[in-house]
Parts: sequence; C-alpha cells; structure tokens
Amino acid sequence: MKRFWRVMPKAWVVGFSAALILCSFSLTNPQEGKIVKIHEGKHWVWFAREDQFERYKQDIERFYDYADRAFEYLCNAWGLKPPQEKYVLFVWPRTGGGFATGDIVEIHQITGKPSPGIGVSFDAFFNVVYGIRGYWGYVLITHEMVNLFTGQIISGGWPVDWWANHRSPFPLVTAVQIEYALVPEVAIHHAKQINADPLCQMFLRLKDQYGWHLFRKAFKLAVDDGIKWERIGENPSKLRTNYVCAYLQMAAPEDLTPYFAGVVPDFDPKMVADIIKARERWRSLPENDARRKELQALFLDGKYEACLK
Repeated sequence: MKRFWRVMPKAWVVGFSAALILCSFSLTNPQEGKIVKIHEGKHWVWFAREDQFERYKQDIERFYDYADRAFEYLCNAWGLKPPQEKYVLFVWPRTGGGFATGDIVEIHQITGKPSPGIGVSFDAFFNVVYGIRGYWGYVLITHEMVNLFTGQIISGGWPVDWWANHRSPFPLVTAVQIEYALVPEVAIHHAKQINADPLCQMFLRLKDQYGWHLFRKAFKLAVDDGIKWERIGENPSKLRTNYVCAYLQMAAPEDLTPYFAGVVPDFDPKMVADIIKARERWRSLPENDARRKELQALFLDGKYEACLK
C-alpha cells in the first residue's frame, strides 16, 4: 500500500499547512528530534516525536481510547478483521493532514520490520475547529483507519478517482458513520463534506439500503478469490473500476446499475456482467482441476475475457 498524504482544507482550519510532503525524514537528523514509542493500546502502538509529545501530551493522550474503540467498531460493522491485532499510529511531526500505508518508514527504522499503520499530524490533536479541540484528530484517525483496513484486509490499489486517495468518498462516508456512533459532535460537521459530492451520496445510499452487509460480503468474496487490485489494470482505469463494481454487484440482492450509472467514472454494466460470468466459469470447475487454476490466474490478472473463450 502506497503512502498517500491527505491535506486538510485550508478554508476549514486556520494554522494547518498545505504542504504536500510525501518523503520521510531522517531519524538521525538532530533538528528533527527523536521518535519514541509513547503508548501501546489494545489495537494501536503510538509513536511521536519526543519533544512534541511532551508539549502536547494531554491532547494526544485523549485519543488513545477513541482510536481503540473506532478500530473495534469498524471490525464489528464489517464483520471482518485486518490480519494484525495491532497497528502503528504515528503522531506525524509535520502539519496539515494524515496518511495510511503498509509500512511507515520512520517507524520501520525503529522497529526493524514493516510497520503498517496510519499517520496523523501532531497539530490535529490540539487545533480547535467548530469549537471542538482536536476535531481533525478524530476525523483523520477514523478516515485513515478505513483506508488502512481496506488495504490490509483486501489489498491496496482501490480506484483513486472514485474510491479513495485522489477522491475519497468511501472512507469519508464510512468515517462519518463511525463518528456518529462514537463522537456525534464531530460527525455533524464532518458530514457536511458528503452533501456536495455525488460519489459520497452514492455510497451513503448503498449503506442506507443494504447496510454494511453489502461491503462485508463484497470484501469477503474478493479475499476468498485472492483479488489484488494492483494486478488489474492501471489506477485509475475502466478495467479496475468495473472489477470493483462487479464484486459489489455480486454482494447485492438486486441490480446496482441505478447507483453506479452516471456517478462512477467508466462504469460499464456489460463489462461488469462479463466479469461476473468469467468468475462463475472458473469457480464452476473442480478445485483440483488444472484448467480452473489457469482461468483463475487469468481472471486475477484482469484478463477476464480470456476466461470467456
């Protein structure tokens, strides 16, 4: 999973930087300060720059319990758990946003091993927005946790133009749902971002109509098949988009075309139907059949049309 930096809107937050910094800093640079482990909770191992933690300790510590509760809420909602019981939550020494990644380089340098998790800017924990101290701390922890979960449970590489990263309607809608359950005073304001975005409205309609069951089933089908989105077309691409739509369609009790049409870029109902037929073809063969394995490999590489010949 690549590391994507998410910047908070300037118009909403005074004092947040709009810097688009993706590179990792060196822990050996004395000007940067020492990164230390500050807390180990039920689901998150927290790291921060030592001097920043000492200065903002009370603000950061308020979020320990919330991060664990949000983790458990999402596991229960989806009925799925990521492969690890604990992940890293890095209080990032920069200002202005957050990220999710399969390996936080700064923490890997400390632990000596891959350290998947999320990062949240240190100023998100104490800046006041809408009269709520740490508003962006709640928003970014929840939003990036959703991105981490989808990457860890299935794979990275979700369509950047309508699922997450360049456009992030799915994690946004999911985060707001979690916040309504745990911190409704935050959700009320965060939900304002949903109203003007047709993609957010689409995901909200799907959630309202089918509940989390739709996404839970789609994710499980993808996991059972061995789907890795990075193997299927470019990102974004029509091919990858319609593979994702196909898995959502397979999880639904009725046609989802009215939800996708005119909203999801490059949605093609015929391609979705053909992808589903291709999957049915290789799955209909006996598990020990060499032809099944051959067709499955083609399907997982995005070559669904070859499965139909």
